[in-house]
Amino acid sequence: MSVIPVVLHRCIVGIALVAGALAIGPAPLRAQQAATVVPGVVVHMDAAPGPDTVVFRRSITRGGVDSITGTRTVVSRVVRGQGGTRLLEIEQRFPGGGGEIVDTALADLGTLRAVAHRSHQPAKTMRFEFVGGAAEGIVSARGPADSARRDEAVHQDLGGPIFDSNVIELVVAALPLKAEFAAELPFFIYERGGRVPMPVAVRERARVAFPVLGEREVWVVTVGVPGAPATIWVDTATRAVLRTRYDITARAMSFTDDRVTPLHG
Repeated sequence: MSVIPVVLHRCIVGIALVAGALAIGPAPLRAQQAATVVPGVVVHMDAAPGPDTVVFRRSITRGGVDSITGTRTVVSRVVRGQGGTRLLEIEQRFPGGGGEIVDTALADLGTLRAVAHRSHQPAKTMRFEFVGGAAEGIVSARGPADSARRDEAVHQDLGGPIFDSNVIELVVAALPLKAEFAAELPFFIYERGGRVPMPVAVRERARVAFPVLGEREVWVVTVGVPGAPATIWVDTATRAVLRTRYDITARAMSFTDDRVTPLHG
């Protein structure tokens, strides 16, 4: 909430300055019926029941110069929600804000519709549930002059089901990608008022050399994230995300996450 993590927004904040104790348990969640987020756009996600860990190496480019700034670790697992609903839990850990940020998203496994979101940051904690076309939750932030945290109740009307921007790249990889594919998808970004429509389009199918995984055939997909347009490289054979890049236009910089975990199979 990976990347404006969302991974996106959190990462930009971090540069300027998607089960465990932080995992979301299914027990308190309200039952929700599966529904396609965008009519006519069907997503498909293959997820193993056990935890799956993927590590990305992060680099930042300023003035044409690259620098390695650490890693982003993504752990996904299938959990059971109320009524036996199968949910996908995605926990992401990455440096930011003078410490470590941990974002945890919970989505319906069949549709990737956002169900809940938690973000633990050095100076802020956010908790949301997505119910009845709205985001309900609490934002707890520490003031700059003291260590006391202040809680703020949040209600944002979303106008219907939505994807969590914390998992933009996973949503893109689950789309029915093909030549000339294009769609407008709604993503949740609390800092931008909730519902943010973003154009998603396949730019090309190409063979690309990656620093660790070597040459792979990929779909190159663009996402119109406001202020930070994204490009995502999705492996055509496995549908794994191999690279994600965000171009931060206002800062004349970009950051790129390259997968270092070997592909399955």
